[in-house]
Amino acid sequence: MADFDDDGFEITEDILTQLNDIEISLLNNSFQLSSEDEDDYQILPTKKKRRRIIQSDSEISENEAVGPDTSGSTPSTNVWTEPKGNQRKIIPFTEISGAPLHVKLSMSNKSPVDFYSLFLTDDILQQIVNHTNCYAIAKITNMPEATPSARIRKWHPTNLTEMKQFFGLILFMGLVKLVKLADYWSKDKITGHPFSRTVMSRNRFELLLQMLHFSDNDDHNKEDRLHRVRQLIENLNSNFKKNYTPTEDICIDESMVPFRGRIIFRQYNKQKRHKYGIKEFKLCTIPGYTYKVSIYAGKNDETNNTPTNVVMSLCGDLLNKGHTLYTDNWYTSVDLARQLIDQETHLVGTIRKNRRKLPKDVVTAKLRKGEFAAAESFDGITMMKWKDKRDVYVLSTKHSIQFHDVNKRDKIVSKPKIVVDYNKVKGAVDLADQLAAYSTPLRKSLKWHKKLAINLLLNTSLVNAYILYQKVTNKKIPISNFRKSIVESFCMQTNIKEIQDERPKRLKHKLVKKEGKSSIVRRSCSQCYKNIVQSQGRKQAKNKVKKVQTFCDDCPNKPFLCLDCFNKAHRFA
Repeated sequence: MADFDDDGFEITEDILTQLNDIEISLLNNSFQLSSEDEDDYQILPTKKKRRRIIQSDSEISENEAVGPDTSGSTPSTNVWTEPKGNQRKIIPFTEISGAPLHVKLSMSNKSPVDFYSLFLTDDILQQIVNHTNCYAIAKITNMPEATPSARIRKWHPTNLTEMKQFFGLILFMGLVKLVKLADYWSKDKITGHPFSRTVMSRNRFELLLQMLHFSDNDDHNKEDRLHRVRQLIENLNSNFKKNYTPTEDICIDESMVPFRGRIIFRQYNKQKRHKYGIKEFKLCTIPGYTYKVSIYAGKNDETNNTPTNVVMSLCGDLLNKGHTLYTDNWYTSVDLARQLIDQETHLVGTIRKNRRKLPKDVVTAKLRKGEFAAAESFDGITMMKWKDKRDVYVLSTKHSIQFHDVNKRDKIVSKPKIVVDYNKVKGAVDLADQLAAYSTPLRKSLKWHKKLAINLLLNTSLVNAYILYQKVTNKKIPISNFRKSIVESFCMQTNIKEIQDERPKRLKHKLVKKEGKSSIVRRSCSQCYKNIVQSQGRKQAKNKVKKVQTFCDDCPNKPFLCLDCFNKAHRFA
C-alpha cells in the first residue's frame, strides 16, 4: 500500500527501503576509529530522533572530508583520514639543557646573590641609577618657584650601592607584610620594625620610589606604549637566554601582573586570581624557568595582536632545533601547527572546537566517558576528542592515538598520551607564577611601569636565579630563604655609621610662636620687609609686608619670620 506525504507525492515501499539503507550507512560511517581501538572503544548509535540538516554549498565545501586527490596536484589541506601514526619526523633535539658549562664551573660554590647578579647585573642597575637621576633633575628644573619647601628639593643623586639597598628594602617588604609603607619606619611597639631604619630614612626611600625610572624621559618614544620598560625587558630577556638552555619540551602561556589603575591595555580575565592587570606572555620550560617574556600592549601591538604572532615572536630563537611546544586552546590551531612543522618544531595543545579546518566528524562525535574519536591529516596532524568529565579537544603533530595508564587517586586510569604529556609540561608557567607569589613584594601602585618593572626584577628574575641556584649547587632551600639572603647582601653593604653620615644633619634653629594676643604681638616679617624695600621702596614695604606672630628663637636678634622666609634661611640655605 502506498503512502502520500504532505505535498501529495507517492511514497512506495521501495523508496522507504532505500531511505532506511541510506540512514543505516550514514550511522555506521559517522565516527572514525582506528582498527586497533575498535574493540576497546565502541560508539553505539543512540535511539534519539534525528533531523536532517541541509547545508549551504559553502558550508559543505568547508566541512566535508575530502578524499584523496586524483588530479595529480598537491593534496587539499582539509583531508582527514583514520589515524595511522604517520606523524612527520623532525630533526632530533641535541642541545644540552640547563645551565651552560661556564656557569656550572664558575658558580658551583657561589651564594644566592651571585646567581641573582647574573640576571640583575650591575649594568642594568647602573642604567636605572642614571635614568632615575636624570628624571629627578628634570622634574626639579621644571618645578615652579612657589614650592620651595617641596621634599623633592632635598634630592641628591643616587648611586649603585644605594639602589641595591632600595631594592633590598622592597624585597624585605615582601617577606615582612605591614599595612602601610610608613609602618616599616614606625617606632610603634606593635606595628613598627627596626630593620628599615638601619638601611635608609623613610623620606629618602619615598623620594627614590617617586623618582624611580627605567628609560629616557623624552617624547620621541611615545608611539611605543612600553617605551618606559622596553629597554629593561630586552636586557632581562638577553640574560634569561644567556644563562639557561631550555629542555626539548617548552610551553607558552600568559600570566597577569595585578593592576587596577587606568591604562589602555589593562586586561580583564575572570579565570585568573587577579582579574585586572597587565598581561604577560611567557615562554617557559620545566621546572618553571622563564626563557622569554613579552608584554601585551593592546590591539595595535603587531607582535602580540594574534596568537600566531605571539608564538612565533617568543619562539624565534628556538625554531629549527627539534623542540616540542605545548600551548593552550587560545594559541593552538591547524595553521600554527603547519607553520611550526615547517620550522622543525612540534606542536601539542588543547584546541577550541570552533577552529577552522578541523574534521567535522570528530568535533560533533557523541561520546561516553572514556571513549574517543580521532582523525589524522595528510601531513600527520592528529586531532582527537576524548571524553573525560567533559569533552577534551587536543591537537598534536607528535602523537597518534596511543593511550597510557596513569595512577589517579590510587586508581589506574587510561589516558591519551597527548593529554599525559600536555599535563606534564604545561604547568611550567603556573609553577613560575606560583614561586613568584611566595613573599611577593608587589604593592598597590598608580604607576603601571613601576609595578611591571618591579615584578620583572624582583619576581621573574629572582625565580630564574632560584631555579638556576638549585640546579647548579644541588641545594634545596625555600624561596623565602633565597629572598632573605639577597636582602642581607643588598642592605648590608654599608655600616650604620656611614648611613647616618649621609643623612642631612638637623639644624638647631626653631620657629617659635610668641605668646599673647595676636593683634598686639604681631610684627613685620624682617626678611619680607628687606625684599620689598629693595624692589619697591620703604613706603610700599610698610603697607605690603606680612605681619606674623612667629620668630626664630636661636638667631641673635630673634627676628620675626614667616614660614617661607624661615625655610629659605635655615632649611634650604
